[in-house]
Amino acid sequence: MTRLTPTAAQTVGPFYSYGLLTEEDCVVAGPTALGRHIKLVGKLINRDGNLCRDALIEIWQADAAGLYKGRDADADPAVKGFGRTLTDENGSFEFQTVLPGACPGSGNSWQAPHFAVGLFAGGLTRRVVTRIYTPDSAELEDDEVLTQLGKEAAKTLIGRWVSENTLEFDIRLAGEGATAFLQD
Repeated sequence: MTRLTPTAAQTVGPFYSYGLLTEEDCVVAGPTALGRHIKLVGKLINRDGNLCRDALIEIWQADAAGLYKGRDADADPAVKGFGRTLTDENGSFEFQTVLPGACPGSGNSWQAPHFAVGLFAGGLTRRVVTRIYTPDSAELEDDEVLTQLGKEAAKTLIGRWVSENTLEFDIRLAGEGATAFLQD
């Protein structure tokens, strides 16, 4: 009997550009959305420090008031709350959105403003998920996800402002400084 060995053809992607995306999918909040309009940018980096192209990055987020479309009746209709894009030939991604507000967590806790991130890339056998937080949020110390991760892992989920309206966050899949990934 022949034994079968897994090959790269059995991993996820890259095949995303064949029908999963439109040019507007990276626009999460329209021009009439309330709140601070920002660009969320970054790069996807593999274990060896190489940039990964053709990976699918998805984000989910609350509006500026911390409300979610589809869950909260008063959510800003100009905020879709979801976006997706492919990394380009340089491993870069970009979203047009608004800075999300803090939202309720479990019990009486609050979650710091964040972007939930899902990632599909060649070589991965499943989607991986993480979060991106802003460095200047008052709720960071009390966010239940960050406190469960511990200080060192939590540091890997904090973006950096590179301009007044551009938040940068590089996703490192493995190796030194790897981004903390969460169970789905």
